[in-house]
Formats: sequence, structure tokens, C-alpha cells
Amino acid sequence: MNNSYTIRKAEESDVKAATALCLEVNPLSQTGEQNSIEFLERFFLGALGSEDAALMVAEARSQIVGFAYAEIEHSSDDCVQGPYASFDLLGVDHRWRGKGIAKALIDTVESWAHEKGMKVIQLAVAESNLSALKLYESLGYRTVMRKMQKEL
Repeated sequence: MNNSYTIRKAEESDVKAATALCLEVNPLSQTGEQNSIEFLERFFLGALGSEDAALMVAEARSQIVGFAYAEIEHSSDDCVQGPYASFDLLGVDHRWRGKGIAKALIDTVESWAHEKGMKVIQLAVAESNLSALKLYESLGYRTVMRKMQKEL
């Protein structure tokens, strides 16, 4: 498989492919009304028109093979005072993993956040997603809070 790909800002014509890929590669996106195809398409379309959101895609052979979504949060949270970037979604087609696409998407999102004046970028990752944890840690991300839950 050719390793050539391009990272760019998403366009309206990319939204259906990014949505399908999101549902395919993110298990948490497969449940709940909020994560229906229609909801995600509207969500991604809204990002295209927002100054405070970024939807990036990786394109190879005229197909979307990866995506990343981040947004600016204007309020403080438990770990950050003031505005910060929230890196909410990342996915790479399983056939294109191991080629640097995830890292390239992360770099692009970080550059976007830096250009927006953000000093901090946060993300959430499942503890069971060992490959993602390893990737994020290799790029300088560190755990600052742990979220726990119990099924009742």
C-alpha cells in the first residue's frame, strides 16, 4: 500500500466519509442517539463553519483515511484555568495504521490550537486503548486526572 497521504482541513464533501470512519473506529461512537450518523454529520458540518472548532482529515488515494476533531473551550475545567483546546476525536482507518497518520493529525490539531493562542490541549482516552495511550504519551501528553465509573 502506498504510504502517501495529505493532512488538510475538512471540507463539506468530506463529512460523510469522516462520519462513517468515526463510527467504524471509535467504539464509543457506536452507541446512543447523540452518536447517530445524522447527529455526527450535523456535528462535523457545524465544525466547518466555526472559528472555535477544527475538523482535519487525512486523504490518501482520494479517500478519507483519518480524521481529527478539536475545539476551543472558553471556560475553565478541573485541570485548566481559562480557555484551552479540547482534542475530542481521532480515528485512522485500520488499513492505514502504522504509517504516521495519527501523529500527523495530532501535530496539525496542535498547530491549529497554538495558532488560536491556546497554551494547553486536553484529550480523553480509554485506559483500555493501550495503543492510543502509548502514542499520546510518546508525544508528551500526561495524565492529570483519572475519571472512574461504576455500573449500577
